[in-house]
Amino acid sequence: MKTNTAKKRISRYQRTSLAPRMRLTERDKQVVCAVYEHRLLRRDQIERLFFTQASTCNQRLMRLYQHGYLDRIFRPVSFGSSQAVYALDKNGADLVAQELGMDRNKINWKRKNNKVETLFMEHTLAINDCFVNLVLSIRESPSIDLLFWEHESKELQDRVPDTEGKQKYLTIAPDAFFAIRLSEGKSFFFLEVDMGTMTLTRFRKKIIAYRQFWKTGKYRAKFGFSSFRVLIIATSSRRLENLEAVTREAGGRGMFIFSEISLLIFKS
Repeated sequence: MKTNTAKKRISRYQRTSLAPRMRLTERDKQVVCAVYEHRLLRRDQIERLFFTQASTCNQRLMRLYQHGYLDRIFRPVSFGSSQAVYALDKNGADLVAQELGMDRNKINWKRKNNKVETLFMEHTLAINDCFVNLVLSIRESPSIDLLFWEHESKELQDRVPDTEGKQKYLTIAPDAFFAIRLSEGKSFFFLEVDMGTMTLTRFRKKIIAYRQFWKTGKYRAKFGFSSFRVLIIATSSRRLENLEAVTREAGGRGMFIFSEISLLIFKS
C-alpha cells in the first residue's frame, strides 16, 4: 500500500497548527519593523525592499504571519485573489518594542488598527510606493543619500492665512516629508498623493497653502531649512493634467513636481 506523504497546503487566509517552525532572522526583524513604520505594506513592496527572490519572500512572510508577527489583509477584487497586504500583529508589536528599546505600551498599535477602509488602504500603499521607489533609486545612486522620511503626523501639520479671505486659515498636511543629500547639497520635499477624490477647488487651496508656507517663512521657522519642493502624485494622466492646470492658475510653478502613480511604481 502506498502512503500519501504529500504535505497539506497551508491556507493564505488563516493560521494553522501545521505551520513550520521558525527562527527569527535579522531580516525578519527588519521586515516587521518596516511594516510597523509604514502601517501597511504589500507583498511586492516588502520583496523589493528586502528580498531578491519572490519564493524566499513568500516563505518568510508566511512564517511571520503564521507565528503572529504580521497580519494579512486582502483587498476586495471582482475575480481571482488579491495580493496580500501586511500589517503588524501582537507578536510583531512585542518584537518592535524590543528592537526599538521602548516600553510595549508606547508602541502605537492596536489590533483594531488593521481594520481599515479600502480608500485609506490604497492611499497608504500609494504613499509607500513612493517610499519604496525612492529607496531603490538611491540604492542605485551612490552619490545620493536619503536623510530621513517622515509619514503624515500632527507634527508635520501647520496652517497659514488664507490670502483670498474665504476662510481664516489654510491647512498644511503633507502625506510625507523627506530629504535627500545630493552632491550639490540637501533637498527637502513634501509629498502629496492625490487619489482623485479631492475637488479641484480644494486642491487649489492646497497649492495656495504651500505657497503661503514658503512666502511667510513659516517652514524655515519650523524645520530650519531654506527651501522646499512639493512632489504631487496623481492617479492618471488626465487627473495629472487637471492638477497641473490648477497649479499654474494658482501661481504655482517651480515649487511643484508632478508624476503619475503608475510611472512611479514601475520606474525608479
